[in-house]
Amino acid sequence: MIEQYIFFLQRTTCFVRQSTRPSRVYWHARASLSTTSPACRSLTQKHRGIPALTAARIRTQKPTLSWAKRVLQARLKAFRSNGMLQKKAAGMGIRGKLHKQLSSEFVVEALEGNVEGCNAKAVLEGYNPDEGIASIDRVLLTSFYNYAEPHLPEHIQESLRSLKQVSDLRFPAEWFPEARQMQRKIIMHVGPTNSGKTYHALRRLAEAKSGVYCGPLRLLAHEVFQKMNTGGVECNLLTGEEKREVSPTAALTSSTIEMANVHKPLEVAVIDEIQMIADPQRGWAWTQALLGLPAKEIHLCGEASAVPLVKDICEDLGDHVEVNEYKRLTPVNVVKYTLNNDWTKIRKGDCVVTFSRGHIFDIKQKIELETGLKCAVVYGGLPPELRALQAQTFNDPESPVNVLVASDAIGMGLNLNIKRIVFATVQKFDGKAQRYITFPQLKQIGGRAGRFGTAYASGEITTLNSADLSYVQEAMNSPTQMLTSAGLQPTIDIIELFALQMPNDRFSTLLQRFQDLATVSGTYFLCNLDDTKVLADAIDHISLDLRDRYQLVMAPVPVRKPKCVATFQEMAEKFSQDEPCELEQFVELPEKPARTPKALDDLENSHKIIMLYMWLSLRYPHIFTTAQEQGLELKEKCESLIDTSLQEQNTQKLLHTHHSAPSKRFPDNKHKAARRPRVDRPSKKRRSLEKKHHEIKA
Repeated sequence: MIEQYIFFLQRTTCFVRQSTRPSRVYWHARASLSTTSPACRSLTQKHRGIPALTAARIRTQKPTLSWAKRVLQARLKAFRSNGMLQKKAAGMGIRGKLHKQLSSEFVVEALEGNVEGCNAKAVLEGYNPDEGIASIDRVLLTSFYNYAEPHLPEHIQESLRSLKQVSDLRFPAEWFPEARQMQRKIIMHVGPTNSGKTYHALRRLAEAKSGVYCGPLRLLAHEVFQKMNTGGVECNLLTGEEKREVSPTAALTSSTIEMANVHKPLEVAVIDEIQMIADPQRGWAWTQALLGLPAKEIHLCGEASAVPLVKDICEDLGDHVEVNEYKRLTPVNVVKYTLNNDWTKIRKGDCVVTFSRGHIFDIKQKIELETGLKCAVVYGGLPPELRALQAQTFNDPESPVNVLVASDAIGMGLNLNIKRIVFATVQKFDGKAQRYITFPQLKQIGGRAGRFGTAYASGEITTLNSADLSYVQEAMNSPTQMLTSAGLQPTIDIIELFALQMPNDRFSTLLQRFQDLATVSGTYFLCNLDDTKVLADAIDHISLDLRDRYQLVMAPVPVRKPKCVATFQEMAEKFSQDEPCELEQFVELPEKPARTPKALDDLENSHKIIMLYMWLSLRYPHIFTTAQEQGLELKEKCESLIDTSLQEQNTQKLLHTHHSAPSKRFPDNKHKAARRPRVDRPSKKRRSLEKKHHEIKA
């Protein structure tokens, strides 16, 4: 494959040497090769006129063992001079001459392969693409602690040994004794989007004498709650922010995954979107539900990528696994044509996908001006209830809205009647760099095209730019990438034991040290605690009990929104002072809908603050005293204002509203929007020359 890329690159470069942009062949070669591979370095060295490979170009192939060996050697050589690792070791009492001596010996022994757990296989297992090189440094730091332990003074040895024992997470199944006393049956319903897999699981749940539905979004929990009660089956609702009791004797509960009760025996449990068990931030909730729910039958719905991982976990538990595979009910195909940047080719039933809030409004305006078609919008910052409302408007055949412009937020939780998915781009800014979306992400979005039982029985996928079409085709035709590990998060009991060893540390430092010392088996990984540490720093100055502090930093606070973080700090102050407070103290809604980008952003922030208050009031009703009914009323008013703002005919004032993350995450810090790195694409002239070249060659 690499040799073919080099061959075509050489031929194409010779033919179009007058162009300074890379050929399409080279463009896609860069997307699929490792940025550290010799082949990539060779390509870059041979063609110095072409921009060098950077971390912005993600690998679509998995890292290999040879890649892990090279990275391990490079990080080991930099280990002694790594200031961050030195600081962490100093926090454990390994500093000065002691650190210099032990780190030098460790590097020599590790390079010779004499340090247990410090090898390419361990690096490969511990590597997390979202964290990058930091995840590899964590593997090295753990190995260093293990190597250094016998050579440390006795008091440091004892402290380190005790901390390592508390942070040992290799046997999470033991955290749930009620479930271990049962012989459970695990039934998997797996298949692509629009295959009917969840329908069969919910039908079994409706027949149960007791049961629970656990979904990834409160939107889905609401949907199941309404569906069950409409069908004559009593069902209560429990999400992080809301509790509705239809009847104290109701057999069923519909909840979000984090609210799963692992102490209540049940007949049937349904866990939706099981592939989220590998999510870097929230995967722990799916792992907790799978390991801990004391139910006779557990139905897992999701993608086939989770099957091997679930089987591995359940084999250790002694639970029987049955797999039911479902095929897509409607066909979906990548078409051979693109829109060639012509918005007039947009038609009714299209969904245009991009990954920036600002670009969504920009595209909405272009489509409405050039085609006369009206657009609905869906993006991550929009409250789930508003996403559902926009989707409903788009789906309604009587509605004047017949095009959807959306982000990857459409990938889960929405029923959409889409004829054609049009990717305006296949790259997304991840907070650090522009990167290609992964094959599984692209397949999940593309799978939204076509829906059984609607006018769009078959689906189509295409792109706005012809240069992106080959990447989409490759992604849609790619085999399923199997999951290899499930997320974990320490319980409050574990954190309390860990804190007893380090009574003078800040809570964020405590979490960081736990992260550095934690030991997990190959089947599991420790979920990302970055946002948790940000919130811990935000309320570090507030006097709080450890359990309350841990509970507060689990709150749904968007850390990239300074106003939300500031309000969170204010609420934590009220809690610390045992001072009751009303929701109206934190939220004041305008009477009219938004007319400017800032006003729309303020409304979205207000909705997040309302949800944060409701989350806290469910746990601390004596402090956050506004009744749930009043909170829901204010929430609905806010949603109505946002919806009216989005329905405005003139979207001119809502353009260019991309809000980059602040350089520092605290509300009193001034920041500037980070400029996105330039993404080079083949020029129109070059594409034309390439086409002629291939015609001549043919």
